[in-house]
Amino acid sequence: MLGAKDRADLLNNTVVGDVTWRRWANQAQERLYRMLVVKSPGRFHKAQTFTLTGLGGNTVALAADFRSLREGGVTKDPSVPAARLTLRRYPFGERDARGQLMAWGFGRELAFDIQAGNLVVEPAILCAGNYAYYYLAGPVAWLTDGSQDNTNIAAVLEPYVDFVETDMAIKGALKDESYELAGSLKEEQRERMDEIAAEFNDTSDPSTIIDVDNVGGTFWP
Repeated sequence: MLGAKDRADLLNNTVVGDVTWRRWANQAQERLYRMLVVKSPGRFHKAQTFTLTGLGGNTVALAADFRSLREGGVTKDPSVPAARLTLRRYPFGERDARGQLMAWGFGRELAFDIQAGNLVVEPAILCAGNYAYYYLAGPVAWLTDGSQDNTNIAAVLEPYVDFVETDMAIKGALKDESYELAGSLKEEQRERMDEIAAEFNDTSDPSTIIDVDNVGGTFWP
C-alpha cells in the first residue's frame, strides 16, 4: 500500500482512506489474475484431497481460493493407482434419477455436482471414501480492516506486484485530481502489461511435472 501511495504522491495525504486503498489492492490483484490465468491456466493448478462418509456426509466445502474445476477434475481413490476413478458431473435435473437412468449405471455410478460453495457426490449411500479435486486457484481478497496488511500476495503473482501498485496509484491520482500524473501512470501500466503478458507466456509451463501432493500414487499406470 505504501508503494502505491508513493507512486501517487499521496504518502502524507489523507484524501484516500486506507480502507479504500485496500479495496483497490484487491481489485488490482484480481485484474492481474484475470490477465494471467487465460495465458497459462496450469500455473494456477491446485489439488485438494478430502474424505466423504456416505449418506449425510456426501458434501465438502470448496477451498477458499477455488475459481474453477479442471476438466474431469474429481477423482475417487486418487492415491491408489489401480482404483482411481474420474467422476463425471451430473446434470442437476438428474440429481434424483440415479438408479433409473443408464447414465448413472443403474445407481452404481458415482457422479458429482458443484452447488454454491460445495462439491456434492451422489449417490450419497455409495460415496464413502477418499477423493481429490483439481482446480484453478485465484487470489483471495484481503480484508479491508488492515488485519491482513502483512499477508503476501500469491507467489505466482508476486513478480508482478508492481502492476498492482501502479493500478492502485492510478486510482489514487485520479481521486486527487492529479490527471497528468494519472495519465503518465496509465501509459506506464500499458507498457508493463505488454511486458508481463510476454514474460508470463514465455515461461508459462514448467519443463518438469511434479506431483507435489502425491495424489497420483507411487506409479503412473
